[in-house]
Order: sequence, then C-alpha cells, then structure tokens
Amino acid sequence: MNTANKEPVPKSTVNITPHTTDSSSVAHGRPDDLVALSRVAAAISGLVDLEATLKVGLDTALAILDSAIGGIMLLDENTKTLSYRVYYGISDEYAQKMRLKLGEGVEGKVAENARSIMVEDISIEPGAAHPDLISKEGLKAFVSVPLMSKDKVLGVMNVASRLPRQFTEKDIHLLHSTGDLLGLAIEQAKLYEELQRGRERYRQLARFAV
Repeated sequence: MNTANKEPVPKSTVNITPHTTDSSSVAHGRPDDLVALSRVAAAISGLVDLEATLKVGLDTALAILDSAIGGIMLLDENTKTLSYRVYYGISDEYAQKMRLKLGEGVEGKVAENARSIMVEDISIEPGAAHPDLISKEGLKAFVSVPLMSKDKVLGVMNVASRLPRQFTEKDIHLLHSTGDLLGLAIEQAKLYEELQRGRERYRQLARFAV
C-alpha cells in the first residue's frame, strides 16, 4: 500500500494497530482472553439472523470491555457507505446521521485501511466526522476496529466512553479478535439472508407460473 501521500496521524490519535485475521493470534492468546473470546463465540454460534448476530456480538463485546457505549456499522458495497445497524448508549439522531464514506472520519479510515484507530478524545479529533454530533453526544475516548471476513472489510465496531479512558493493548486485542469472529458470523448471516431472498423470489415466480 502506498502511504507516501497519506495525511499525518493527528496527535490525539494515540494508537493505530494493523488488523490481522490470523487465527493463531486468537488460539495463542492469554487464558483470560481465550475465556472472553469463547464467550463471544458461544454467544453468536448458530445464529443465522444478521440483526441478532450483530446485537449479540456487540452486547458481548461491550460486556467484556465493561463499556456501555458502542455500535456496529456495516459497509454498503454499492454506495461504499458505512451506517449503524446496531448500537447502545448513543442517540438515534447520532446513529442515523453518522453515515460515512470510505476514508471519511475515524470509522471510514478504519474501514478503508483495515486498521484499528484509538483516540483519546474524539471530541477534539481533527479527523473526526460530524464533530457537532460528537460534541452533542459527549463522547470522549473512542476506538474503532474493522470487521473482516477473508480479507474483506464488512464494517467496523466502535466502542466509546463519555469519561476519560485509556483503552489498553489488551482491549484492542480482544476487540480485534472479536471482530474476526463477528466478521465470519456476519458473512454467514448475509449468505443466509441472500438464500432466503432467493427462495422467496422462486416462490413468487412459481406462484405466477401456476
């Protein structure tokens, strides 16, 4: 990837971590990490409904990080736009208006580069999109990680706080690994939805053919 023309990282962005989908990073994690990740895997195992998968995955991730604010934004492949599908602790107005193109804002950069970004205070982050909405929500600490399946970015998962908080390396590791698990589950749920739509179209065609 050519980074010669990339903008410098703002000072308030304290950590940028390359994303990896290497399952060995999960398998060789610390014991407490493996317990936490097993909770995520168990929670989303067997789910085929996309909305349920997202809600359960986010809820479990927030519980692991002891956070009450977060959301999952999925990427529309046609419009290349990120939008919230599930969220906790933020207003409907924020979630509905925070629609971002690839490369736009913190979340858009995460999706574009498949790299997580952690910000100490997103309310003063120069690269943040819609600063008015962020200020109205009172968000401070913010971390966003990509959700991927087979090297394909499906969206991002965001966790935030309205109080000063330093997300740790362990937090990022857990979010990355959770993102890997969720990415696979999201891909499966999307395939199931497509299959269901195909079956419904077939039923309608068969009905008209009679």
